[in-house]
Amino acid sequence: MMIAELISVTLSCTIMTLYLIAYILNVGVPTSISETYYKTQKKWLFPTCTTIAGTLALVPLLNVTPDNYQFVAFFIVASILFVAAAPAFREELTNHVHSGAAIILGLSALVWLILTSGVPYIALTATLIGLAIDRRHFVFWLEAGLLYNLYASLILILSYR
Repeated sequence: MMIAELISVTLSCTIMTLYLIAYILNVGVPTSISETYYKTQKKWLFPTCTTIAGTLALVPLLNVTPDNYQFVAFFIVASILFVAAAPAFREELTNHVHSGAAIILGLSALVWLILTSGVPYIALTATLIGLAIDRRHFVFWLEAGLLYNLYASLILILSYR
């Protein structure tokens, strides 16, 4: 089962990485990951990639998280799915759903990383890069740091289980 979970997390990471690299190469660094929804012609890409990536990470994330804070892992995946279901954060109808879910996602990911892995070094480094070098895209660097710190932690935990 661990091999299947490792493959699932790797696929999830690959999907998000390919999506973000393709976007950055074609459009440039976004102000946030959610911003990519508005700058692509194919509006289905952002919700599809985030939904598939979140779903692929669901079981491994829940399985490696201790029972006493497993609800945090659930908040991460549920928030990803809400962000994907309401991608148009500039619209009045979906703004509160998307923004609320994105905030819960970021906080839940940070809490999970601290509880599971200790100091979230990748997230801190990316955030410092955003603050020092690229303040205009600070939110993107924060989100990307949390995302890849989460993937790295999951892969490490699954590899040594």
